[in-house]
Amino acid sequence: MDIDARTFFPRGMIQPEGGYRFSLDPLLLACFARVKKSVRMVDMGTGCGVAALAALLRHEATEVPGVSALGLDIDPAMVEAALGNAARLGLEHVFEAQVVDIRQVRTVLKPESFGLALLNPPYRPLVTGLTCGGPERTKARFEAQGGLEDFLDATAWLLANRGAVALVYPAGRLAELLHGLVERRLTPKRLRLVHSRLKEPAKLVLLEAVKNGGAGLTVEPPLALYGRQTGSMGDGGHNGQSAAAHMSAAALEFCPFLACNA
Repeated sequence: MDIDARTFFPRGMIQPEGGYRFSLDPLLLACFARVKKSVRMVDMGTGCGVAALAALLRHEATEVPGVSALGLDIDPAMVEAALGNAARLGLEHVFEAQVVDIRQVRTVLKPESFGLALLNPPYRPLVTGLTCGGPERTKARFEAQGGLEDFLDATAWLLANRGAVALVYPAGRLAELLHGLVERRLTPKRLRLVHSRLKEPAKLVLLEAVKNGGAGLTVEPPLALYGRQTGSMGDGGHNGQSAAAHMSAAALEFCPFLACNA
């Protein structure tokens, strides 16, 4: 274990050259997810492992016992990076990663074998937005090899009855997300909108759904990331390092990992 890797997490994470660079979204997801005792997590589209590893670190600190995670990603270089990051953080005994195409998950993993899923799927339909600087970044940001429906299908297959999925997604696609969840018997139970600032429209939604859960949705207070008019959060993260120094106290309390950029 590298003590500095833990001290400065998520700074210094191994990320493949030319691949997708993670933003604040998986860090927010890790802090939103409720990790229960002895739960087995699956991180769908794990990338370099940041969401699952952040969740493990956060809940290790609160002494939640028996928690483990499996990261799934279509990119072998990302899986290799995720395993390397787990080793540096001293989490290799509770984190594994596999190369898996989400669309083929039924041929690889048993149904209902996880109690919690973390979901940070590609945000953009392939026909929208600017293209990325390489095929691996395109896979991570665009629905080039699996869109929202594919990720929700895989999640519904893998989650045990009454298991939960925690996810982060653009607020502008909330209606589509809710429809997809309900269609697969994943009942929305908890929702929080994330804004750059409270006077601005929400950019992201954090949402928890329960497989075959009962009725009732809790809408939590909105989360504003920034306290001054410097920098802004774009689609999939923040742009401009100066913004980190002005993150709101609420954002840092909710997700202490964000302080690494201040």
